[in-house]
Amino acid sequence: LRPLPDEPKHIKCKLKGPNTLQMGEELQSEIEVMLTDQYGNQVQSATSACVNSLGVSAPGLDKSNLKIIWQENTLTMKIQGIRFKPCLLGSKELCFAWREFSDFLRLNLTAGSPAKVQFVGWPELEKPVAVINGRELQKPLIVQLCDQWGNPTPEPNVKISLIKGNNIKIVSSNQHHKTDETGRANLGVICIHAPRGEHTLQLKAIYNKTTLDCPIITLNVLPDPEKPVCLNVKYDKNASFQAGGTFPDFMVSVLSEDDNIIKNINPARISMKMWEAQSIGTRMPIDVTVFSCSKVKDDKEDGFFYFRDKVVPERVGTYNIQFAFAMDKTNILTSDQIIVDVVPNDPVRLLPDSLPATPAVSNVRALTSRTLVKDLCLHVMDEYNNHTGIDLVGRIIAKIKSPNEDDTEIPQFQGKVSTAEFPFERGSAEIVSSLVLAENSPGRDSTEYILVFEPDLPALKKPLEPYRLSFMFYNDFKKQQQMATLTRERDQLSQSIGVYRNWLDTTNQLVNEIKCQVKEAETRETHLKSELKKHQIELPQTNTLQYVDSLIKQKMLDQEGVMKQPRRTCTLPNYPKGNQDILGKIAHLAQIEDNEAAKVISWHLASDMDCVVTLTTEAARSIFDETQGRQQVLPLDSIYKKTLPDWNRPLPHLRNGKTFFRPIGNPVFARDLLTFPDNVEHCQTVFGMLLGDTIIIDNLDAANHYRKEVVKITHCPTLLTRAGDRIRSNGKFGGLQNKAPPMDKLRGMVFGAPMPKLYSTFAGQIDLLQQYRTAVVKLDNVNKDLDLHLQSLNAPEMQKKKQELAEQEKSLKLIEQKLGMTSSDKVTESLLQPVMLDMPDTPIPPKRMRRETVKKL
Repeated sequence: LRPLPDEPKHIKCKLKGPNTLQMGEELQSEIEVMLTDQYGNQVQSATSACVNSLGVSAPGLDKSNLKIIWQENTLTMKIQGIRFKPCLLGSKELCFAWREFSDFLRLNLTAGSPAKVQFVGWPELEKPVAVINGRELQKPLIVQLCDQWGNPTPEPNVKISLIKGNNIKIVSSNQHHKTDETGRANLGVICIHAPRGEHTLQLKAIYNKTTLDCPIITLNVLPDPEKPVCLNVKYDKNASFQAGGTFPDFMVSVLSEDDNIIKNINPARISMKMWEAQSIGTRMPIDVTVFSCSKVKDDKEDGFFYFRDKVVPERVGTYNIQFAFAMDKTNILTSDQIIVDVVPNDPVRLLPDSLPATPAVSNVRALTSRTLVKDLCLHVMDEYNNHTGIDLVGRIIAKIKSPNEDDTEIPQFQGKVSTAEFPFERGSAEIVSSLVLAENSPGRDSTEYILVFEPDLPALKKPLEPYRLSFMFYNDFKKQQQMATLTRERDQLSQSIGVYRNWLDTTNQLVNEIKCQVKEAETRETHLKSELKKHQIELPQTNTLQYVDSLIKQKMLDQEGVMKQPRRTCTLPNYPKGNQDILGKIAHLAQIEDNEAAKVISWHLASDMDCVVTLTTEAARSIFDETQGRQQVLPLDSIYKKTLPDWNRPLPHLRNGKTFFRPIGNPVFARDLLTFPDNVEHCQTVFGMLLGDTIIIDNLDAANHYRKEVVKITHCPTLLTRAGDRIRSNGKFGGLQNKAPPMDKLRGMVFGAPMPKLYSTFAGQIDLLQQYRTAVVKLDNVNKDLDLHLQSLNAPEMQKKKQELAEQEKSLKLIEQKLGMTSSDKVTESLLQPVMLDMPDTPIPPKRMRRETVKKL
């Protein structure tokens, strides 16, 4: 062949190495450019002057370091310093031109090295992000590694951490913060606990021992309007708290973090607790008095709770009052303690510190035989036996009276006087000097007289009850000594008889209470037995517990078998509920029992089954951003609810309680076939909008008949048949688009079936059997308890105590006869008075205290 002229007709570019280039970096691979003839052969006549005619260009090419070097040994031009200015990543085309000839190379421009961290889906971070204290942010924090120009960098396993102040607490749903293969890290949905105001959160990331530039989030923490933080108590702080009186009205409200009153609170969750203050501290003891909230009748203020007509303690002293709000089973919010001083009530009577023994005196010469009382101190008491009247000044007048008004022989005091006076001050009068009868004082032998101490207190508007002390008067000294001995015996017997009677009364009362418990347990057992009969469960007369236990076990096995039975389920994966505002996909919100209805309704709603329902538009927008717009979302706050159908509306052929025609095919609203496992109210809104008044009917003939009759009186909604046909609301039917495919063609996008009714039947029977078992055990226990106490009543020890009581009462009667006391009322009075003085402010004990008293006795 004859060689052609050596003349350049083309240029050829060759890349030696990978074609990938990072943003901001120079291309490491060499680019060679050669001149060729028209057949692709290298031109051998090229010289170094060729570099002056070579140009390199590309969109965004940075030519500041571009070099073209002539290589003499290969007669080629080498290109160095290829890099790009900040621009879009991806494929970049380099153009090499020499004179009128050109050639192209394609490079892949990738992101540079990680230089900073950016948030994904948070465009509003320039402003503080509002969040309610104790609640989560609206969406998860997702961050992306970027180069210095903001291009996403796919660098995995870079640890991301959050830096916060000490006064802010963060609870994250995702504890492991490392980037994935795309350079992203999901920090999860963050719950914020912090004081009101603005706080900052900063990210921290380190790559190749270099700290990356990280953004700062400013959080505007708002108070939680639903979180209780304190109890506000209002009452009359100037009121006086008299023993046995009533407290002023307490008005309690629960305040939230935003200092507003929380409404719609159950009054049963608020209580008032009171206990006697102790010197060891203000901590609440175990045994406190608890008051419940008064019923609100005419109170129009919502959120206020009243404690009215609560009784002040009968014992004088300092008490603590505290109000409590049970937020849940474990957390209780309490108010500040209110310290009240209970003061004595109005003066009522005059009483000594302790009851003296009944004196027995005579009119002999010996002074001790004529002494009535010695070192007696009388105090003014209120009706609850609290010392009162400290500011009273006056005198106490002692007199001797006879129970018989016609008796003229009244004993006299020493000095032949009928009265004796003692000073009274600061609520007390001390009978320091002995009160003595006169020698040879008048009086009937073996007669009971009364020593009366009458208060004379001018400052009192209402007179006080005097203190009366009975004594026996004798004319003979020896007889007086005998009678004094009998009087002491009488006092001892009276006290012993009182203890016996109280013990026996308490024991009998406890037995009566146990009998009431037995009756209640029998009634409960009979009622549950009749309920079991309604469920066709008959119980044997013997070995009842063993039979019930085996029956419960069998029912549980049957229930488990029903639960394991195959049933229709929705195989469409649900959307993860990372946010409380996400309800889930529509296919998972409802269940349908009937297979034919489930098939046709699922097909009718096929385009909506994959849609995720949220409570708020913000949650829906977050899902939209996370899925790059591929996921259908439906926020409930965007639904116009006034056009939703009434869930209880009758079928179209029923109007105003009248039937306009007799339908065929068993029509029913499609929505009535749905059951909702959770969120019933929200689900009714969703399916009320999706289904409207759609009706399910047996077959196409019945549907056409129904529509033909309905349109005579009103609009006819969409009709679905159990056979799989559809008649649209405009009357159109037929064609593949109006015929439901077989169930297997729906690819699992079908409403699941609820648990069979037999499952709930077994659950009800198991619950009844367990209740019956508990009732039988309780009845057996209380019967055993009753038998035990009845046996104790007939035990030899009890009979012995009853015999001792009878003997003591007989002895007391004989002593009273010897003392000249024949009235049985004297015994009763002597038995009751000491109890009143020893227990001045003890109310009637509750059942628990009575039982403990019986055990102690």
